[in-house]
Amino acid sequence: MDALQGDIFWVDIPKSHTEGSEQHGRRPVIVMSRTGINRRLNTVVVVPMTTFSDTVASESLASQPPFRLMIPVAQTTKDVTCTSVLSLSVAKADQATVIDKSRLGPKIGHLSRTATVSVGVGLANVFDIR
Repeated sequence: MDALQGDIFWVDIPKSHTEGSEQHGRRPVIVMSRTGINRRLNTVVVVPMTTFSDTVASESLASQPPFRLMIPVAQTTKDVTCTSVLSLSVAKADQATVIDKSRLGPKIGHLSRTATVSVGVGLANVFDIR
């Protein structure tokens, strides 16, 4: 499977494979490992996304940590095979993980270059890369 940096896929993460506050269930993830690496390995680094909720909306965007990134629908190109409705989402860079490519489900779409770079900056913040 070809997984490009910035691609968004559905992934099912069984609750039995997680602990505490780790992300689980069916959710979209953004592939953030470099495309060249993705073509050589059977794994990819992904950042899970969550739907922008009223809870998040009630908090000031300025109070959001720099590793939680708003992804407007306009920053996503929907895949022609995707039947899901796109909505404003939050990329949780602090929940980045490595998964086997066999876990990648249907493709949702692809982030714009600007949004992909923003998620990369969020990852740099999590790992204190300057």
